[in-house]
This record gives sequence, C-alpha cells and structure tokens, in this order.
Amino acid sequence: MTDLSHDSHPQLSKHRIEALVDGIFAVAMTLLVIDLRLPEHAHLAGEAELRGVLVGLIPNLISWLISFFVLAIFWIANHRLYSYVRHADPGLLWLTILNLAGAALLPFASAVNSQFPSFTGQLIYSGVMIWMGVSALLLARRIYHHPGLCVHPMAEGAYRATVVRSCGVMTIAALAAVISYYEPRLSNAVFVLMSTLRPIGNRVERRYAPAAA
Repeated sequence: MTDLSHDSHPQLSKHRIEALVDGIFAVAMTLLVIDLRLPEHAHLAGEAELRGVLVGLIPNLISWLISFFVLAIFWIANHRLYSYVRHADPGLLWLTILNLAGAALLPFASAVNSQFPSFTGQLIYSGVMIWMGVSALLLARRIYHHPGLCVHPMAEGAYRATVVRSCGVMTIAALAAVISYYEPRLSNAVFVLMSTLRPIGNRVERRYAPAAA
C-alpha cells in the first residue's frame, strides 16, 4: 500500500467534520420520528379506535426502525473510519459530505417508502441507502490508500471488512427494490439481513489479521 496523498493538500483538523457528522446524523435520526404521528383529524372515541390507528402506523414504524438502524450502522462505520484519521484533506472532507447528504435525505426517503409502499417508493429508499454505501466505501478507500492522513495505517482486514459491510448494505437495498417490483409490502422484510453484516465483517477482519509473531 502506497501513500497517494500530495504534500500540496492542506492538513485540516478532523474535529470540525466529526462534529458535523454527529450533528447531521443526530438530526436525521430525530426527523425520522416525525412520520410516526396520529392522524390530525382522527376521532379516538375509545380503545378500539386507538388500536385501529396504531395498527395503521405499523408500516411507518417498520420504516422508522429500519432507517434508524441504517443511520446507526453508517454512523458507527464513520466513527470507526475516523478513528484512523489524524488530519483531513479536501478529498476526505468531500467524501464525508457526500455521505452526509445521503444521511440527511434518508428521513424523506423513509417517509415516501412508508406512505407509498410501491416500487417507486422502495426505489427511492433503496437508492439513498446505496448512495450512502458507495460514499462510505469511497471514504474507506481514501483512508486506506492515504496512510499519511492517519494516526496509524488502516489494516487490510479492517478495510476489507468495511468493503464487505458497505457492499452488503447496497446488495440488500438493491434486493429490496427488486422484491418491491413484485410485492411492495414485503420488500422491507429483506432488511433483516443487515443483522448478518457485522458478524460477516468481523470474520473477514479476523481472516486478514496479521499473524502473531
């Protein structure tokens, strides 16, 4: 692995971009809950009416749950990646901002997906997740191939694990879009596969860990 960074690039503090990351992810996670609200003109005369309204919110709740944990997955990934970084450069900043753009858009995509369960709605939802996956992959690639930006170089195992997790998110999102073409109301079920990405990534990381002396 060679350091492809250029001496002409300014060395920028990583702390401001980390603060921006935390802020945007926090706001995006909070905005997700806005879609979980009772109908404005609902007449809840008793328990039966309330239960009926709550049942109607189940699709919104499922989208909230998926979106919240997707944002959590990407925030954790960003936190791990920046643990290697000593200082940032313009390329790293722009790739991070690209990832944040996807995070900021996810609440809108989640609302579309929950309110309009259709191929188009799922395509928007999955498209934003793929956007975030691609940007996270590019971010990891830059950190891995530019050890001059790092406190210590990113290990091959950690890089490969990040690639596996990012590609896994993109594959699952694409599969959900395909399923929605045939059965939109079942397409979100495929996101349960995201629970397998962490153990798979951990196995990859252990496989490429340097042998003990």
